[in-house]
Amino acid sequence: MKIRSLLALVLGAIWFVPVSCTTGIVAGTLMLTHLDSRDIEKGQQPLPWFYVVARPAEAESSFTAIELKDLAKFESSTPKYSFLMPRSSDRIKINEYTNVSYKVISDRGTEQTIEVTYSDDDKTIWSRYRATPSGIVPLSCRMSHPGYMFKALPFGVIFALLVFGAGRFLRKRL
Repeated sequence: MKIRSLLALVLGAIWFVPVSCTTGIVAGTLMLTHLDSRDIEKGQQPLPWFYVVARPAEAESSFTAIELKDLAKFESSTPKYSFLMPRSSDRIKINEYTNVSYKVISDRGTEQTIEVTYSDDDKTIWSRYRATPSGIVPLSCRMSHPGYMFKALPFGVIFALLVFGAGRFLRKRL
């Protein structure tokens, strides 16, 4: 059997529709995650859940996660802290469903590029920023949450129907 005939048989089979629909939903979800990412350096607004990490100036290991919108309040209430992280990566568990981790992408001594991953049972947010001992400059952020899957559902169904239609068309031509 030629490869075109086999391809037409598989793509035009009704049992292949759930596979292509799932593929379309996964691709659509990844596409929505990418489209919803924010490049703050280019003037886009950060997501409401942009997180940064800080540590007490005298402690080497512990850190805390702060939402960007709460940063001014944190700075005024915490006298000695640093936004530079001593380890290349670390992780804390906030509760049963929530974790925060960071990874130092680049380290130039007095300046680091850090990516923070905040994950709970509803969403995952990646925040990237440039840190100095006393401040941060937001760079970019992106988010993924289950709602993207529901938004991608029509894309998955249309993709499945197009693949099925293309397979039926090829079967008729062969």
